[in-house]
Amino acid sequence: MVYDAEPQHTNVCFWYFPPSLRCLPEGEDKRERLHKVAPKIKAMMMESGTTMVGYQPQGDKVNFFRMVISNPAATRSDIDFLIDEIERLGLDL
Repeated sequence: MVYDAEPQHTNVCFWYFPPSLRCLPEGEDKRERLHKVAPKIKAMMMESGTTMVGYQPQGDKVNFFRMVISNPAATRSDIDFLIDEIERLGLDL
């Protein structure tokens, strides 16, 4: 999660760390590489046509996924599919 706070809205902000970034030490190289992850995954989502989620940076935070869930018909399986798709597309980044 981008912000460590109790959720108050339907906005969910998070990073996906591909396996290639998980063991990197904190620092500018890791931040620069993480900044490119969300745009790449979104481009692959658009290309495959499976789903789409927005991303953005904010302040000193690098690009993160920003899900806005406003459809009362959204189910847990819908959200699970989205997360699984992010992981599937980002696995080799």
